Amino acid sequence: MKKFSIIATFIAISISNNSFALPAQAFDIDGFERVTEYNEGPIATAVITSEFAHDLNVYLHPRNEGDYCSYANVYAHSTGEHISHADISNVPAQVAIQQASAQIPEQYLTENKKLRVSCTTSKGEDYDVLVNIPGAPIIEWQVDVEPKGYFVHRPNTYGYHSAYKVNSHLRINNQSNDGRCTTLSNRGVELNLFHNEGRFGPFHSDVFLAHTTVDNSQAGQPVLYQMIECENAAGKTLAVKVFSLTNPNEIYLIEEDLITK
Repeated sequence: MKKFSIIATFIAISISNNSFALPAQAFDIDGFERVTEYNEGPIATAVITSEFAHDLNVYLHPRNEGDYCSYANVYAHSTGEHISHADISNVPAQVAIQQASAQIPEQYLTENKKLRVSCTTSKGEDYDVLVNIPGAPIIEWQVDVEPKGYFVHRPNTYGYHSAYKVNSHLRINNQSNDGRCTTLSNRGVELNLFHNEGRFGPFHSDVFLAHTTVDNSQAGQPVLYQMIECENAAGKTLAVKVFSLTNPNEIYLIEEDLITK
């Protein structure tokens, strides 16, 4: 009887351990790119389709008919801190494809993240599918502007500098290899901030120097206005600089902004 009791206990423990077996893991080994392909598990491909950094959206393409995902969470990639829950739903007009959607709080927009999706194969095998999510691009931009011509005085309205020199130092970290940057608005003043071009990409990280003298004698602009944008699969970052050209003694910054969206 004692021997039978020991055997029964062993069987019960084995059943209990099997019922609580940890799911297998499908790792993202493609870095922080838009598309991730998996060699095994219920998901063949994950595609980041976010339009804005606040609204994370990832398409989950199943490997086989009957493979599906049930829930997901977003974590900080470096610390593992839980950021938010992600909803799983079917993609409209795509019968087999599911999507994971989550709201990302402001303080995590530029932080690299990890989406962990719980999925099951058609054979009942459980997997945690991991998707690397890049943070929105990081822009560090230093600009100084100095007079290089004469000051035009005009009665009853603003004056302006006839010419000025712009020294721009841009340090960009797109946090993924498919990042791109462009000048969105410049009110007709082309500074060619990205290696002598108005746009640049794809690239991960780079430093851009520009030294340009602008002839303002004909346009008579009262300000120098520049807006640039960098984007990757998960979001966009805008940077704005506005300098006043109406002071005879100096050219100074009157507005700057950095917006992650």
